[in-house]
This record gives sequence, C-alpha cells and structure tokens, in this order.
Amino acid sequence: KLLSFRLEKESDAFKMGQSLPNQLYPDLTGMPMSLSPHLRFGSLSIRKFYWSLRFAYMQVHPNSPIPASITSQLIWREYFYCMSVNNPAYNRMKENPICLNIDWYDDEIKFQQWKMGQTGYPWIDACMRQLIQEGWIHQVCRHSTACFLTRGDLWIDWQKGLKVFDSYLLDADWSVCAGNWMWVSSSAFESVLQCTRCICPIRYGRRMDPRGDYVRRYVLELKDMPLQFLFEPWLAPQKVQQEANCIVGQDYPSPMVDHKIASSECKTRMDKIKQRSKDIPHIGPASEAEALSFMWVSMERRDHKMTVCKHNMDIAK
Repeated sequence: KLLSFRLEKESDAFKMGQSLPNQLYPDLTGMPMSLSPHLRFGSLSIRKFYWSLRFAYMQVHPNSPIPASITSQLIWREYFYCMSVNNPAYNRMKENPICLNIDWYDDEIKFQQWKMGQTGYPWIDACMRQLIQEGWIHQVCRHSTACFLTRGDLWIDWQKGLKVFDSYLLDADWSVCAGNWMWVSSSAFESVLQCTRCICPIRYGRRMDPRGDYVRRYVLELKDMPLQFLFEPWLAPQKVQQEANCIVGQDYPSPMVDHKIASSECKTRMDKIKQRSKDIPHIGPASEAEALSFMWVSMERRDHKMTVCKHNMDIAK
C-alpha cells in the first residue's frame, strides 16, 4: 500500500515534468513517504521499487528515454553499499582507506546540545527532536543536522553524529548512514572538497519549512512566535518575545554559536585540509551542481523556496 501511494505521487510529478517529489517539495508534517525502513529490513525489494519507478515513468512518457534522476537516490544507496564492501572500518575515520583524517573537536557539551535539540537554531532543534521522539527524519533534516555538527558550525567528529543516527533511526543502515555522514562532513566521496558550501541553519530552514509548521510542531516553545522571527527568534524585540511566551535565553536557548563566524572558521579549516589533501583521489559527484541537488538546494528549487518564504514573510509583516 505504501509503495502504491508513493508511485501515485511519483506519477503525478512525472506528468508535470518533475522527479523526486518527496525531495523537491518535502511535506515535513505529513505522512512520511519514505520507504527506506522497508528497504533496510527487506520488506520491500529494492529491485521492485527500482523497476516500478521506471515502469511508472514509461506509462506517463512511453516514447521518452527514462531519466537517471528518477532512481538516482536508489543508485546512491547501492553506491554506498559497494564502497563499503571489504572495508570493515567503513564506519570509522581511522584505518578507513577512503576517509580523510580530520582533527575534529571533542566538545561533549556542544555535542549534547546538538543531540538534544538545544542549539538555539529552531530548524536544527526541530529536526533533532523529531529524530529522538519518532525515530525518523526527512533527508533534508539529516543533511542539515549533519552539516551543522561537522563542517558547517561545530566542527565535531562525524562519528559521534553517526552513533546518534544509528541509535534512533528506524531505517539506520550501516553502509548508507556512514556513507552519508562521510559525504556531508567532506570526509569522503568528493573530488577533494569540491563543494565548499555549508548549510545555513536559518535560510535552509525557511526554504524547507516556509510556513513554519514543522518548527512549531517540534519546538513547542516557539509555537506562538511570529513567522518573521521563527527561524531566528533572538532577533525578535522583547515585546514580541513576551507576547509569544518565549524569552530567548530563558524559555528557549540562545544560539550556541554565531553561524556566520563559526561557518567561516570551519571553511578556513577545510581550505587548509584541501591544500594538504589535494592529491588524494576521492570518488564523488561529478560537479558542484550534482552535490547541491543531493542536498535539495538546486538553483531552481532554491529560487522557488525563497519566493515562497518572501511571500510568507510579507504576510507576517
């Protein structure tokens, strides 16, 4: 039944000339469309899913070649499986031949703030709280929280984040989880840090949750915060905070880091690693555009999300 429901959504997207609707316009507060737990435990065959997607596309466009994009995420899954073969250290940094050894920080206090959804960044906190409460989060949430913990803001070891995901995710998969954490942290699967951009926990949250429904569901302290300040509540005037029954620094934490400063410092460290590791041949996406699409922030999607966000901000004002 879940597969049939998913294929209906995919077919509707094919008719509009789109693919991957679950990623293009993620419904973060609706019923999860992901079939990853069933792929993980074998209650759905990966082959059945792959060929069903192709057949659904052929029914809509019988005379057109089937684009690789409709099954690209399944191919990534198989790619991570292949890369983990004969590599027992695949989920570790040391002794892992495909992983860069990076001098990550070991800050247990900041790590626990991230894990428990107390970073002071509502988008990140909503994602982490859903993970702990429900055992599942959308891929856009996984990418943003992983980037925030590692090369984006906190510079904390990806292996610590992997252990949290392995502990809570219903679809936790040895090859796929470790592969994604290495990729997002720029530890492997890149042509030596070809995509140096990091995810902004404010702008990215607005793109993915333009009405703020997701953040309000999981960060209850902010349920009455106006949309204008929802993703950066520390900017709300004191009067607005009082009316929303949420004083930043008292009812909800202040940002644990300044993203602009922290991300700049992380980029400087990554630039040094890039110079030191420029001769290491990593296998990864063909281009920066492919890397961005893997995080659902292609230029077209970005512009659409920003338009929706601006429209809602205007309404809020």
